[in-house]
Amino acid sequence: MLFQVTNFGTFTIHHTGFKYVKKLTFLAIVLTLLLGTYSCDLLTVSLEEQAYPTKYPSLDMAELVALNAEYKKENNGRLCSTLNEYGFTGFSEVLFEDGKNPCERVNRDVVRIGIDNTDTLLAAAKRVIVQNSKYTGVNDSSELVLEEMLPQPGCINCGRPDEYSADIEWKLTFENQLIDSTEVMDTEITVFIDAKGVNRIWGNWYPDLEVPDFVNFGYLEVQEGMVGWEIDMTEYYGEEFIYTVQEGDLTEIPQKVYLPIKSDSGNELEVRTCWAVSINTVNLNFPGWIAYIDIEEGFLVDLVSKQVEFQQKN
Repeated sequence: MLFQVTNFGTFTIHHTGFKYVKKLTFLAIVLTLLLGTYSCDLLTVSLEEQAYPTKYPSLDMAELVALNAEYKKENNGRLCSTLNEYGFTGFSEVLFEDGKNPCERVNRDVVRIGIDNTDTLLAAAKRVIVQNSKYTGVNDSSELVLEEMLPQPGCINCGRPDEYSADIEWKLTFENQLIDSTEVMDTEITVFIDAKGVNRIWGNWYPDLEVPDFVNFGYLEVQEGMVGWEIDMTEYYGEEFIYTVQEGDLTEIPQKVYLPIKSDSGNELEVRTCWAVSINTVNLNFPGWIAYIDIEEGFLVDLVSKQVEFQQKN
């Protein structure tokens, strides 16, 4: 998918299999800064060098394998889940053998005991997450907010004449990380727990995030700079079609979020503070997009169709 913004400098990113070509320098905003004219929602930029964005380097395979072994040992071999390429519990296939999820292998030792009392499961899940803070990024269990808790049925006495089904596991999903009420995207943590305890952890939070002291690019200027963007819709319509963003598409107040995303080099993950700007297409049979604009450096970090976002959640 081609993404084009007119009259700005060009570079390329990748997301969900699509390619966007971004032309985004916010020339008008830069000129405004040079002239010394500031809008009410544009704060003064600090000239001090900041360690922004926070970066988490990917580990080489030998280091990652050793760390994963340590992770398993610390949990008494109970966890079938693996670490990701950054050494966190976030989902990744980097340590999957033959591309297969180790938690779904047919030879995995599944605890087939029905769980009737669920009163202690939440506390047990939180405790294990914090015990693994080195890998989960969670240091305080009180910050974990349960999003949903679902039973996972399975067979008891499988293959025997007296086989029956019961809830042998429970899946607990915790909401995204919050830092001063600002959401860190894609940080849900999912825990599976059986009669013997937690058997897998997927997802992680990010410790020690460096956030900008000031908003260099206010959301009003950002929205103004987005009017006139041209987005190639050919792959959705089957024929050449360019959609031009109108002022009326940008009526929602953007939300500030923290967005983890792979760097251009692909060798590290960086977490950027962004305006999440909703683009609502007018009179078009398409749900629109969310544009993530870095509030410190002013460029488009990512563009996600609401259609893709909806499919990922469901």
